[in-house]
Amino acid sequence: MGKLTTLWTFYTTPKILKSRAKIDKIQEKGMAKQVKMVRKKSPFFARHWKGINDKDWRRFPPVNKEVMMANLQDYLTEDIDVESAKTMALQAEKSRDFKQSLKGYSIGFSSGTSGARGMHIVSKAEQDRWAGYMLARGLDGSILGKHRIGLFLRANSNLYASVSSSRITFQFYDLMRPLDDLVSELVQDAPDVLVAPPSVLRYLADEKIGIKFRRIVSVAEVLTPLDRATIERYFQTTVHQFYTSTEGEIAATCEHGTLHLNEEIMVVEKEWIDEERTMFHPIISDFKRKTQPMIRYRQNDILVLSKEPCPCGDARQAIAEILGRQDDVFEFESTSGNKELVVPDLIRRATMGLHSGITAYMVEQVSPSNIVVQLQPHLSNLDFSGFEQLWEAKEIVPPEISVESYDFTPSATKMRRISKQF
Repeated sequence: MGKLTTLWTFYTTPKILKSRAKIDKIQEKGMAKQVKMVRKKSPFFARHWKGINDKDWRRFPPVNKEVMMANLQDYLTEDIDVESAKTMALQAEKSRDFKQSLKGYSIGFSSGTSGARGMHIVSKAEQDRWAGYMLARGLDGSILGKHRIGLFLRANSNLYASVSSSRITFQFYDLMRPLDDLVSELVQDAPDVLVAPPSVLRYLADEKIGIKFRRIVSVAEVLTPLDRATIERYFQTTVHQFYTSTEGEIAATCEHGTLHLNEEIMVVEKEWIDEERTMFHPIISDFKRKTQPMIRYRQNDILVLSKEPCPCGDARQAIAEILGRQDDVFEFESTSGNKELVVPDLIRRATMGLHSGITAYMVEQVSPSNIVVQLQPHLSNLDFSGFEQLWEAKEIVPPEISVESYDFTPSATKMRRISKQF
């Protein structure tokens, strides 16, 4: 039934949902069924939701990665030994052989860039559905057409082997290997669809790799406006995005390149950071994921809602930008002696204001009073007025800013343009 499930999901996944009322109806029906199943089959959620009626699921206390991982054995809806799953996932990462499964379930770790590693445990049926859904949201043609898809990822998955056929082939480029070797293989393979982190896409553009891709999809890292513009200019095509994580498939781009929340498979509530600037943390409730439920799961990411409707006409909520994670909100001392927080977007804007010739950057806060800015190319006559205005507006004791040469090389380590290192 595997490929039939994939085909069915592909053909029943709408390219556009024009009615907000239809989305609401899909979500209410999906959540009613999901909550009933999860309460029955997950000991953790049965305890966590005690005293709250199913229809009041929006009142369920949120969970996060730490809560999930601390309770994972009881969190799951299936009888899977979590310690065995962790052992298998660790062995796969060491051997780089990701074909094994545990009782038919695929196991994997998140990248752990936030300091805590999550796990994803999915059944064969969930894999098949996921494949059909992502192909429907990501391919620019029929699933019955020929597609050669190149994947630059830190870990392979059973998913791609299960979907591969004579018409759809996947080539995995393991980011744990030397980048020059991967690029040589890429040139030789010449896939027509490339799925890769923006750091790899940017590297290929900077190195002027001579391949014409029919479609480019950015994954795994935050795609900044600067990188997007550079990649699109070189490859002369729209850069699409999958916003996915260990917790689920949260958003994908339409043909205009706009990210839309995948609201036909999950509810995304908003924990506002700055409602006026439409910045929020997403709280996701996925009503398609069965083995490892995600219900009122609070993510650390910072998203910005689009204030303008997308020309595609899709009623699914459009996302203007993914700014990064709460972990990367900078912390400074205020002039009154308190702690003052600054979101990554404000740091990015001040950095880009240093010079109009900046082509790449990374900013790390190494302590409350020290920031390191890496710039490409080497530039003189930098204008720090953007930072000065930021410190003044937020009444921050000005930190020391050190400027260094840019030295990031794409690898299995995720690129973070703005990061807090303490």
